[in-house]
Amino acid sequence: MGSTEIQIGKTVKGTFESGGYKLSYSIRNNGKGRALLQLHGFMDSSDTFVFQEEFLSEYFDLYRFDYRGHGDSEWLREGFYHFMLPLVDTQSFISKFLPEKFHILGHSMGGGLGSRIAGLVPERVESLVCLEGFSSLPNPEKERKRFRSWLETWENSLAGRERKRQKSFRNVEEAASRLSPVYPRLPKERLLVIATYLTKPVEDGFVWKSDPIYKSGPPVFISPQFTRHLWESVSCPVLVVYGKETNLPLDDPKEVFSHLRNLTYIELEEAGHNMHHDRPDLLAKVMEGFYSGNSLV
Repeated sequence: MGSTEIQIGKTVKGTFESGGYKLSYSIRNNGKGRALLQLHGFMDSSDTFVFQEEFLSEYFDLYRFDYRGHGDSEWLREGFYHFMLPLVDTQSFISKFLPEKFHILGHSMGGGLGSRIAGLVPERVESLVCLEGFSSLPNPEKERKRFRSWLETWENSLAGRERKRQKSFRNVEEAASRLSPVYPRLPKERLLVIATYLTKPVEDGFVWKSDPIYKSGPPVFISPQFTRHLWESVSCPVLVVYGKETNLPLDDPKEVFSHLRNLTYIELEEAGHNMHHDRPDLLAKVMEGFYSGNSLV
């Protein structure tokens, strides 16, 4: 399978190629005969589904990988990141490793990817769980200003690439403290686990695994109209979970979710955008109810 494949217990880790880049992957074979594709979020890592792994392993074989520019995968060597790249990487992973039928669990950007894939190949996807990852129709004037700003700052972003890459922390604890405003509800021990997965050791300490250039964002997104057509093409049961205290609420949730059939929508109490870290036990109960209620497990 991967060019650097190693096996640890039930889990196989390695790399595979997508568009000339080596991407990191992990497959945990639990002997369940049901494949679950896990898609992580923006500037995140597939390892950060860690608090769901044991629960999900009761029902699924787990398939996950890091998009280029994330986790342990290679960074982009030239050009700019855009939404098509993780979509291409996901398709490469699916074609190399996934069986004909599979389930999807995505967080944030991974939820957005998952909802589009489930619309592109509805005959293959048996369930879709999105932990946020949706967006309302964009305001054209705001998009014009955002695109202009992107064009005006892109060259400066490239010029500062090497400088940004050198930013380091003395240890994982320092990195964890930098993450604390993003994860305000997380106990220290859980925050340290996340920081461990999001950093890597270098000569003078630790740095983030994700490419800082990713933060510049894409110049344009996939057409909102086409996205809605893909949502309407999803045929499997769908669970969408939002944190009640999310910092990324939808402007018009009624419009967004009107395009999804077979939808179960739940808001998690005392949880923000990263509800799989904030309330892993409660999220497990919600997912278990969804899977069993739809006779998926």
